[in-house]
Amino acid sequence: MDERGKMGIAFDKYLADFLEEDGKKMAELSGGKWEEPLIRLPYLGGTITVNHNNGAIEPEPKELLEKILIYKYLLEVQGIEGPGDDFIAFIQLPCGSHHQKFFKLEVLEPLGKRFGDDLSAFAKAAESFGGFPVKGGDMAYQIPYFPKIHVRIQIWEGDDEFPPQSAFLFDNKCHFHMDTDGLNELANHMTALLLEAADQ
Repeated sequence: MDERGKMGIAFDKYLADFLEEDGKKMAELSGGKWEEPLIRLPYLGGTITVNHNNGAIEPEPKELLEKILIYKYLLEVQGIEGPGDDFIAFIQLPCGSHHQKFFKLEVLEPLGKRFGDDLSAFAKAAESFGGFPVKGGDMAYQIPYFPKIHVRIQIWEGDDEFPPQSAFLFDNKCHFHMDTDGLNELANHMTALLLEAADQ
């Protein structure tokens, strides 16, 4: 097996599929722009380019998971308009209940624990990825992860009776543009980015 393990095998598969797909079509469906051979794609408040000749992404992501999510989005995104206007919990996604236990452990609890007593750090971290404030919790931000997939994160401060809490919501059209397994990994990645940004 590849020394990178299952993640490396998944990366190789998505890269190969990306290189075989029509670049112009992916750009149009994803909400990006086709500048042959590049797909210019809004991403987490900035812009990335994905080279259709070799799969190179600039700026280059630090982790394989991030590269996989970018290829996966470009491969799975559909022509339907997005993001949706309403936001739903992970458990409301197709088969979301199958992953809910781990979603709580890996996403909801870390976000609540880190930001429930530090809303200013949450705001700073969310804004660094293009997030903007919305209503919800004691503080909430909407972040445009991809042009057609937006997430909302709500934080509640703790008190004497209840520990800090969080909610991680997805726009209600996101499942047209990425499957539930991918959205689960997207939430894990977004959580890691916010925690890292808060500690910088």
